[in-house]
Parts: sequence; structure tokens; C-alpha cells
Amino acid sequence: MEICFIGGGNHLNNELGEVFLELSKRIKPDAKILIIPFATDNSRYESWMANIKQAFSIMENVSVELLNEDLSEKEMKKFIKEHDVLYFIGGRPERLIHVIEEKGLSPLIKDFQGLIIGYSAGSLAFCNDCIITKDKDYPKTIVIKGLELVGFSVEVHYEDKIDGELIPLSNERTVYAIPNGSAIFSKNGELFKVVNDIYSFQKMKREIVNPYSLMN
Repeated sequence: MEICFIGGGNHLNNELGEVFLELSKRIKPDAKILIIPFATDNSRYESWMANIKQAFSIMENVSVELLNEDLSEKEMKKFIKEHDVLYFIGGRPERLIHVIEEKGLSPLIKDFQGLIIGYSAGSLAFCNDCIITKDKDYPKTIVIKGLELVGFSVEVHYEDKIDGELIPLSNERTVYAIPNGSAIFSKNGELFKVVNDIYSFQKMKREIVNPYSLMN
């Protein structure tokens, strides 16, 4: 299983340009991309779809469709199996995890053989331990059970002002902190590529990880 974790950034300017350039190398022409929107409200689906379609327009003849939350479990599973790429959008990771578990989709996602992409909250949800650090929406940092696709955890929209929350959490797990405009790729649960700089928190220490450091 190959997974791309996008830390955040604007789909409509060049902030995610390098990330989507890397994705274009991994997504075949004529691929069918399925947007998993459960982290956000229905009212925002249309704007998300417009932004993501524009971002994927650099790729050859790919199609972008939305997985509607109103479908039955059977219909959702059929839809997922018909696609090559799953793209989990941002919002509230706890809502995303709840809907996936409620619809019985977790085993199917774990066995998915195509590329899985997470943006912001979508990335958080993939981890064994889904860490939601405090911000304007969350008054304190919490750790909840994620979808358990990888053993490490991630921080999205990373800024160093949150280091005081991440360092203690790194005592029991590895946390990759991904700024806007950056991304990491994992294969079979292991980090193997980064786009732009990210930061690794392990054993109460922070280290920078860049594309060149993984080549050594």
C-alpha cells in the first residue's frame, strides 16, 4: 500500500505544485480518482470538488468523482473498488473516522491496492494514533484511534509553535510534522519519500527531514 500524506496548502495556487507534480508521476493516465469527503459538511462538497478537479487537471485524462455519504454500505464498497486512487479531504478527522467505521469501509480501505492520498485531516486519520493538536477548533490536544494504516502519526499545517505539544507525544511514537506545501509518501507503513522539508519527532527530539536526507 502506498500512501501520500499532504500537510495542507492551497489547491488553487502553486503552494501544492510540487506535491501534485510528484503525484502525477504515480497516477496513471485515465486513472479514476475517488474523493472521500466525510471529514467535512455536505455544504462544502461542491467547492472541494472544484478545487481538487483543478489540481488534478495537470494529469492526463484522469476522472474525479465524489463518494456520496448517502449511499448504502454496499454501494460505497462497489464505488471504492471501481477506482484507482482514493483522496481523503480535510475537515474534522474524528468525523471522517466515525463515518468510515460506521459504514464498514475500514477493511476495504486497508486492503486497497491503489494509491491513497490524505489532505490535512485525511492524513491524520490514516495513523494508528490520530493526533489532533490544539487550535481554534480544538481547545486541547487529543489522541484518538485512527484507521491504523500506518504505525507512525502525523501533524498537519505544521508550525514550530506546536513543538511543545509534539515533543512529549514523540516519547511513545514517531510523529512526522508536515507544513503546508509539503508531503510524505509511505509504502508498506514506512516513510520513503518527502516533498519539501518536513520534521521528525522521535524520542523527545526534533529533526528536519528533506528529500536529500532520505537518499543517504
